[in-house]
Amino acid sequence: MAKMNLKTFVSGSLANNCYLVFDQTNSKGFIVDCPWPSKEIREYIKEKKIDILFIALTHAHFDHIAGLDEYKVPFYVHKKDKAFLKDSRLNGSAFFEQAVKIEKEPILYPENLEIPFLYNKIKVILTPGHTPGSVSLKLNNWLFSGDALFFDSIGRTDIPLASGDVLIKSLKDNVMVLPDNTLVYPGHGPSTNVGRERKHNPFLRNANGRE
Repeated sequence: MAKMNLKTFVSGSLANNCYLVFDQTNSKGFIVDCPWPSKEIREYIKEKKIDILFIALTHAHFDHIAGLDEYKVPFYVHKKDKAFLKDSRLNGSAFFEQAVKIEKEPILYPENLEIPFLYNKIKVILTPGHTPGSVSLKLNNWLFSGDALFFDSIGRTDIPLASGDVLIKSLKDNVMVLPDNTLVYPGHGPSTNVGRERKHNPFLRNANGRE
């Protein structure tokens, strides 16, 4: 019987969560977000002989894309964040030690907001606000929320092209409608679930009228 595995790595100066999802039966998998350094992640992939099919980005800030050049696999990004890949001011790296520019051409998330993974489909949920093209990725009961939703918080909006109003609306309309037991794996910090955030997150408390 197929078994889906989830492995979390914390990498880089901003303590990014990088998620490796793979099917234990055939060792095929994908990566959610791609921080640098990626040595620990790549060594684990090599040790377990996992065939990485693609990388799925929740958004294109530098701390989520800096490791892309170390993988020879396709990667997905939303069309509204595509410009961030080559623009160090938009992706934020211009304000740190080294500018990050990704020259590889991405695959844009399809209009039907689904991407196939083996016998599953990954649902691409639009959660703009932190960036215009921020998405959350739902596979079964797992939601990879990037920098949109955190444990007891939401993503920063005091940065270029961000909007607090847009972010809160997108989370209330597109994430808080999910079942309470949906597990949330954010771009930084500990995991949580939709029910807990609906009840305790000060930005989203009692969203959609639920207690």
